[in-house]
Amino acid sequence: MAVSTDFGFCSREAIAPFSSLRPLRPAAGTHTRTSTEDIKKFRLITAIKTPYLPDGRFDLEAYDSLMNIQIINGAEGVIVGGTTGEGHLMSWDEHIMLIGHTVNCFGTSVKVIGYTGSNSTREAIHATEQGFAVGMHAALHINPYYGKTSLRGLVSHFETVLAMGPTIIYNVPSRT
Repeated sequence: MAVSTDFGFCSREAIAPFSSLRPLRPAAGTHTRTSTEDIKKFRLITAIKTPYLPDGRFDLEAYDSLMNIQIINGAEGVIVGGTTGEGHLMSWDEHIMLIGHTVNCFGTSVKVIGYTGSNSTREAIHATEQGFAVGMHAALHINPYYGKTSLRGLVSHFETVLAMGPTIIYNVPSRT
């Protein structure tokens, strides 16, 4: 899967009610990653929903409006493509496109934490490489679930992905 550079437009219409904000188009992949220590200091990180059009495509105009509302109300970081954002329904190409769109349009106003975790270590590596390539500030990874992964296997999985850049481990003990 090649990294796409077409992240969609930054909706000007979505910004009209919020005239103090303007979406920006910094070059994808040029952002400095945010350290895990800096992320821990954030007071508000929200999990952004992913609105869809009736034909199943992302509704980027509605998404941009939701992003502006998060920023206006003090969000310092957003999680893109996680559970709340219906990431489990997206292809990896869609994940990376939405992460890239968010970075492109809002990456100077809010830190973008992209969900790039997977049960498969190889898949998690690939998605995380692509997420950082399009400029996400940090990654979100979940424990491998369903399979009875050994402690050694979990440690190996996380040592591999944690070495790639700032990462939040999303642990839901009742589900993982």
